[in-house]
Amino acid sequence: MPRLRALLVAFAMLLLAVPAAVAQPGARVALVMGVGSYRAIPALANPPNDARAIADQLRRTGFDVDLVLDPDRLEMEQAVRRLGQRAVGAEAALFFYAGHALEFGGRNWLLPVTTDVRTDRDLRFEALDLDSVLAQLESARVSIVLLDGCRDNPFRLRLASATRGIATSPGLTPVRAAVGTLIAFATAPGEVAEDGNGMHSPFTAALVRKIATPGLELRSMMAEVRREVREATAGRQVPWEHSAMEGAFYFIAPPVAVPAAITVPAAPPPAAAAPRDDRAEILFWESVRSGNTVADYRAYLERFPNGTFAPLARARIAAQEPRLAAVAPLPAPQPPAPVQPAAAAVRITATDLAQRVPHVSPAHARSTAQGYLSAPGPNRALAVNPERQTSFRVQGFSSAEDAETVMLERCQLTFGTPCILVAVNDSIVPVELAARRRDMPRIQHAGAYDPELVPGIAARRRADMAEVTGYAREAGAKAMALHPQGRVAVATGARSPEDAAQRALAACRTLAQRERLPGNCTLYAVGDQVVLPQRLAATR
Repeated sequence: MPRLRALLVAFAMLLLAVPAAVAQPGARVALVMGVGSYRAIPALANPPNDARAIADQLRRTGFDVDLVLDPDRLEMEQAVRRLGQRAVGAEAALFFYAGHALEFGGRNWLLPVTTDVRTDRDLRFEALDLDSVLAQLESARVSIVLLDGCRDNPFRLRLASATRGIATSPGLTPVRAAVGTLIAFATAPGEVAEDGNGMHSPFTAALVRKIATPGLELRSMMAEVRREVREATAGRQVPWEHSAMEGAFYFIAPPVAVPAAITVPAAPPPAAAAPRDDRAEILFWESVRSGNTVADYRAYLERFPNGTFAPLARARIAAQEPRLAAVAPLPAPQPPAPVQPAAAAVRITATDLAQRVPHVSPAHARSTAQGYLSAPGPNRALAVNPERQTSFRVQGFSSAEDAETVMLERCQLTFGTPCILVAVNDSIVPVELAARRRDMPRIQHAGAYDPELVPGIAARRRADMAEVTGYAREAGAKAMALHPQGRVAVATGARSPEDAAQRALAACRTLAQRERLPGNCTLYAVGDQVVLPQRLAATR
């Protein structure tokens, strides 16, 4: 026994002599957790996607990320303990959670995939208390907790009926942050956050867009996230946070200004790399489209004579040249003529427009003209599909060019064949162009997936649609379906490409039914290949 006691004492002294793991100065560590494949309740589609996207963004900003997907209770606890060990001495420690969570007895509980709660006594064994996560972050200089875990779930109702005197409520309860900590919730206390119709929840989609913004301080970033989520959910969801931070924190620090007295030698020019024609062309086209002059369109055609947007550039040149030819040049010695006030412009009438709506009955033309001219919102456009002998219109876009392009793409998506442009805002298309079908370039695209080439989406919305911008990064069997009203549905993690295609179409149809949208969903991409032209050809 004395000998055994001596061995134990020696072993204990050895343990005391080994220092705890300490992060390197300036280290940033993160645990990113997404839980969706629940076994006792309906699964959530987005949390694994949310976690992967956040992990990617954090790695870009210098975080050492531990990504954990669909953990059981033990795996969740072990991951949190690893985070605590890595947080010792770190500059920043971050915890992100997406999945089911509930408030019970004044405490917040995170639910692993194995959670099956029957009574309140089960919670401490089935779920993980958020307080235990917060305790693991205390050793870092800055602690950040981002919780996209307010989705409501059946356990709350089960607990409410199985307990006495302990209140349960939707969503999560407020948490007071320790000094140096910011805790952000996807929605306000007691409210329920949305899982999202696309690839990410509204909260995660906003975070993904904002995290890597250079020079955006954490609390300012959360204010922008709050605004974006509120607007995206029409006020149904408003993120909330509690901060006890005493200094500024940047995911990407603002650039440091070089003092004027210091001259920095110019860096040698980088070696020439083979340009990516598709990206260069898209950037060039966006500049041309915003200029909207004949000279701009001719410059595009000189550089990309067989480009994706060449038919559109030629059509716009043809549309503008008749108007330019009608303007007599001013004599050189004379000063320019004064600009006529806007009130002098002649507004088109329903009768004028109805006479120029082709391929439809007179009654249809009259009702179409009246509906178009009375449509609210700025920047509208009108088209006709000859095969279906019916019209298609949009309104409320940020520019006339957006309205024209998106309307023609949506019209072709709806009817499967190119449409004819009739009017943009209060301008009727010239007679010589009135019979020209516009086969839209994005509808024709059948190569590799590119978010810039997904049709039917306004330019200002495209960058904000995480399901579009993040699709290419998703691994495994996946598919995307489009609705002609500008909606997108994505399926990932499927058993096979065929399964992904069916799931994407089903999700798109469910979305259309819920929003009561006219038109049919169409498969856009399977894997990383666009299949839209074949699908449209098959349905004609």
